Amino acid sequence: MRSRLALTVLTTLAVSLTATSISAEEPAGASSDDGFTTLFDGKSLDGWHIMNGAKFTATKGVIKLDGGRGWLRSDKEYTDFVLTLEVRWLKPKQDSGVFLRASKEGGNWPSRKYEVQCENSPRIAYIFGAPQKRDAKLALKLLKEDQQWNRFEITMVGDRVTVVLNDIKVIDRAQLPGIAPSGPIALQHHGSKRNGKWNSPPSLLQFKNIFIKEL
Repeated sequence: MRSRLALTVLTTLAVSLTATSISAEEPAGASSDDGFTTLFDGKSLDGWHIMNGAKFTATKGVIKLDGGRGWLRSDKEYTDFVLTLEVRWLKPKQDSGVFLRASKEGGNWPSRKYEVQCENSPRIAYIFGAPQKRDAKLALKLLKEDQQWNRFEITMVGDRVTVVLNDIKVIDRAQLPGIAPSGPIALQHHGSKRNGKWNSPPSLLQFKNIFIKEL
């Protein structure tokens, strides 16, 4: 009797763990009740396209930057949206960024872009190419220690963008002059230069939990 009871408990536990494992691996494009859609399934780069020879890999729930210089863009284009993602830096002053409504073409970076800076330095959350009010000291203070995950929330409506870092608003409705009406989301791989070539070592940072809600 005891052996049958133990077997039943173990079977139930195994089924429960299997269900949990399956639900944790939502495919890219799966939607949640709050309207957000996942852009990263945690195990592949499905739905993304690597540009300019940069090296990105997906493993164990994170996107890693593995060398080169370029960007990783979404296959789909977006107009107005709320984008959330997490990033962590493995060493000080590692450079990357999130491109908004980027073009599909370019050289080192998209030829048309606005970039929310993802560098663990006073430049964190700065938007290149746009007039903005940003408290650099506050933004830097909000950063967690290296190796810990930081959460960005980027809201794009029309030509205005708001950036929230670790639940604190650091940029409120900055105007991006001349921004395109739609375009891909993209992650920058800034890379490092050695012997005249942008190849090694890679920028030591990682991304995970990338979701978007179209408005």
